[in-house]
Amino acid sequence: MPKLTWIGKEAVVLHHQDVPTHLLEPVPELSCGDSNSGNLIVQGDNLIALKALLPRYAGKVKCIYIDPPYNTGNEGWAYNDNVNSPEIKKWLGKVVGAEAEDLSRHDKWLCMMYPRLVLLKQFLREDGVIFVSIDDNEQAYLKLLMDEIFDAPNRVGTIVWKNVTDNNPTNIATEHEYIICYARKKSLLPKEWKSPNLAVKDELLRIGDNFIKKYQDETERQNEYSKWFRKNKDYLWPFDRYKFIDDGGIYTGSQSVHNPGKEGYRYDVIHPLTGMPCKQPLMGYRFPESTMVELLKTGRVIFGNDENKLIELKVYAKDYRLKLSSLYDNSSDSFFNLLCRNDKARNKWLMI
Repeated sequence: MPKLTWIGKEAVVLHHQDVPTHLLEPVPELSCGDSNSGNLIVQGDNLIALKALLPRYAGKVKCIYIDPPYNTGNEGWAYNDNVNSPEIKKWLGKVVGAEAEDLSRHDKWLCMMYPRLVLLKQFLREDGVIFVSIDDNEQAYLKLLMDEIFDAPNRVGTIVWKNVTDNNPTNIATEHEYIICYARKKSLLPKEWKSPNLAVKDELLRIGDNFIKKYQDETERQNEYSKWFRKNKDYLWPFDRYKFIDDGGIYTGSQSVHNPGKEGYRYDVIHPLTGMPCKQPLMGYRFPESTMVELLKTGRVIFGNDENKLIELKVYAKDYRLKLSSLYDNSSDSFFNLLCRNDKARNKWLMI
């Protein structure tokens, strides 16, 4: 596989080895939280900070999330997002030498990122992963750089995060960023990432239990829960469709009975009120009739008012597992918080 080249690369490929290891000095007056938690906030140049942390955490970090400069050229922000900042210019002059003056902004950005990514890789456990936020300015270069350092087969994927609404006059309104994910060894990752841990889920289950205890009559319980649901729906994502409740808890209907893409199973499901066969999915059912019989027996099938509506499956909130989607549409929340919801423990994390 061809590697990315740029002016100054030869000078930075092994630069991480030349960075001296500094001793971390605690500053009690700036400390906060539990001093025995094992968490650290390190202030200083991130390259030096990484080298100082490496002896303690090499090969031990489960998840790394970094939000590097996007190289937009914006100098008016609280954090200088321009590779021409005095600190970077001084560092480039020292490491790259005289040819640093001839570097393009992309060359400078790549020189800055390479040694830092090399060090970050050394922090990861064998089953560890790294997430990197970026936008269109350097996204293509970052992907090639990560392919080289972490190896292309260890690329996990790219998340598109719609995080803003752009009302400026432009050809294409830019309303998203990217989060690129790589593993130390992808073969050691679980087959899927789905987390049962979600604060809103725990709260919804608690509320559901209260409704079940308070209202013995199913109709009254549903009516009262419906009133509560309408008032609180905007705060329930991703449970903003879970508008039903029965003795088993809060649930929603799923149309995942159909077989996707090819002909499935064909049989009749009789509507309990009309006694007529319900409308079948276009490509048939996705599971055999024996499975449907078991679902009917356990009350996991939702019928419409008559046989003309497709049946749905009853999906309880207690069975929900949060997936990490390649599309993340949320401008009011950070991607880091999304990762935290997928990993309740949050142990052995590194955030830069």
